[in-house]
Amino acid sequence: MMESSLNIEIFKWIHAGAGTRPVVDGLAVFFGEGGPYFLAVLFAVLWFFVDKNKKTALLEATEAAIIGLLVNQLIGLFYFHPRPYMVGLCTPLFPHGPETSFPSDHATLLFTAAFYLLFARRWEACGVPLLAVALLTAWGRVYGGIHFPFDMAGSLFVSLLSAGLLRLSARRLMPLNERLFRIINPITGQLIRISKRAAKER
Repeated sequence: MMESSLNIEIFKWIHAGAGTRPVVDGLAVFFGEGGPYFLAVLFAVLWFFVDKNKKTALLEATEAAIIGLLVNQLIGLFYFHPRPYMVGLCTPLFPHGPETSFPSDHATLLFTAAFYLLFARRWEACGVPLLAVALLTAWGRVYGGIHFPFDMAGSLFVSLLSAGLLRLSARRLMPLNERLFRIINPITGQLIRISKRAAKER
């Protein structure tokens, strides 16, 4: 009960004022819902402009994030925790289904990708801003009434675990990633050719 009370008190402190400050509410909705889309667009754009070594880090960061989401699903099979609006603590700023709140999938996805890039060589310039977006996403989902603060603490733990495990297993995944490159590269190459052709026709 002490932990639950602390969780609720921190939530109330972060959530205070939600629904009454349009600018802050808008930022919370933007980051709370848009974080994963930002990650997808960022990785897609980077893929076209970096060499193969850096593409490997992007692919591994994606794999680490997928592992993190799978861990979340496994936790959800054995442990259910209601969301703040499900226990009458608030009205959420944006709609969400009545699913378990612990841990947060949005935060896990972004934190895992950010941590993995921070662990990788020559990716700090991307990892640090992505970590900032992950923190804003976590804040947006708590402020927006979708998650409790402890959900984000759980996401941090899962993310560090997933990024660390993938980093340790990177060498073993090289054959798999080479096969993935052989699938992805022709597709991206074709997209580049189409875009160049379209640009010339303008």
